[in-house]
Order: sequence, then C-alpha cells, then structure tokens
Amino acid sequence: MAGTTACDKAQSDSIRLANLGKKAMERDDYREARIRFKEAVDVFPENARAHYGLGVSLIEFDELNQARKHLREASKLDTTMTEAFYQLGVVALRDDKLDEAEQSLRKALEQQPDHSAGQYTFSQLLERQGNIKDAETALRRSIVLDPYQPAAFLLLARLYTRVGAEDEAIAVLREGLRLCTDDKVESASQIAQLYNELGILLQQAGRYTESIEALTKAIRLPGATPEIVFNLGWAHASNGEVQPALSYFNQYIELAEPNNPAVRIAMNVARHLRQRLTADSDG
Repeated sequence: MAGTTACDKAQSDSIRLANLGKKAMERDDYREARIRFKEAVDVFPENARAHYGLGVSLIEFDELNQARKHLREASKLDTTMTEAFYQLGVVALRDDKLDEAEQSLRKALEQQPDHSAGQYTFSQLLERQGNIKDAETALRRSIVLDPYQPAAFLLLARLYTRVGAEDEAIAVLREGLRLCTDDKVESASQIAQLYNELGILLQQAGRYTESIEALTKAIRLPGATPEIVFNLGWAHASNGEVQPALSYFNQYIELAEPNNPAVRIAMNVARHLRQRLTADSDG
C-alpha cells in the first residue's frame, strides 16, 4: 500500500511539473519548459506527456539526438500520441534522415489525416525526395486544412517555379496574399515574404511595374529583410528607373551584412547607375 501511495504521489508530482512546463512553453520560455519537463520525467519516467514536452523543448536548443530519444519514449508510452510521431518526423527531417522522417510522418498522418502541419512537413519531405507531384498534393491538402499559412503558399509557389510553371506560381502567391492578411498570421514578415517572392517572379517575367508594386508593399511591412530592398532596387533598374534603383541599392549596402556576396553585386550596380546618371547629366 505504501508503495502504491508513493507511486501515486510521484505520478501526481510529475503531472504538476509537466503542466508547469506546458505553461512555460506557451509563453515561449523554452529554458524553463525544459527544466520542468526534465523534472517531471525524473520524478515519473512513465509520463508520456513529460517526455513529449521535453523532446519538443530540446528541439529549440537544437539537441536533436536527445529530442529524438524522449519523443520516441513518448510514442512508446502512448502509441496514439500523434504529435510525438509528427515531431519525430520534424527532427528526422532537420537531421536529413529522410527514411526515418517518412516513417514517422506517415504514422502521424495515418492517425490524423487532417493534421495540417503534418501535411506541410510531409510535403517538404516529398520535395526533398524529388516527388514533386505528391508534394503538391500534400501542400494543397495542408492549405485546405489551414488556409492561413504563408509558408505553405510560398513552398507551393516554389514547387511550381521548379517545374517551370511560373504563371501558376504567381497565381498561388496572389491567393496566399488574399487569404493571409495581417490579422490571420503570426507575423507581418510572413506576408512580406509572399510579396517578395511575387515581386521576383513578376520581374523575371518582365512585368516590372507589377514587380515594383509587390516589392514596395513588401518593404513597407514590419520585418522586411534587406533582400527585399535589393530586389526592389533591381526591379527599378530593370524598369529603367535609375534614381530610385540607385537609392535602394545604397540602402541595401548599408543594411546588409558586409560578408554577404550580394553586397558586391549591389556596389557594382550602384557604380554603373551613378555613371549613367553622370552621363545623362553631362548629355
């Protein structure tokens, strides 16, 4: 009886600690979460949720081997825990273990076919394997399940670009921008990425005015990257608009990391643009 009571107390303490870990994770305090989940596992090693939480926390610290260990333990203790199989797939994919990733993701999707993140991650795996057709199907399924995923639209557009279907890629990006408004997504920078990709494709298609419009929208959003400034400069240059092109290239040179190879390109283009302005002035 005493042993049973001690076991019950250990289990109760473990659940309490795991709940503290979950709350820490919800506020993105993964260091605290890791500590609490580890305590929960130490107190009661049969707590599947504690192993799962510890595994997810360890992913944030890029400790993939240890994360895999605890996620596997969680999946053994609770074979119906879809999230454990999904996260095992995520870890394996990050570790470039494609066969292992496929096994885990298929298991997760067998249990829960409408797992949007699982479908998205599975599409990433399929693309890495060169299976573009099935990757498209998985992405489309993911978007149907959750239409407010800028990353899914971005990846789908890149799949179409990869097979030379640029018009389809442009249509996908426009649809993503229609659906993924700033009140629907986590960060405006995700929307900026969609506009940036759209601007690049429109520029490559020779549709410079539309490209400039898309990139200008991107650059005005919070979290816009220096890459967007570079692309906007290039779009203006391609459209024969020397002064704004020079302005954006100069901005990019100031914003970008000095060791970025694109900085040298920007400096060379800026020099030619200044020479052109000088020549036009002299003329």
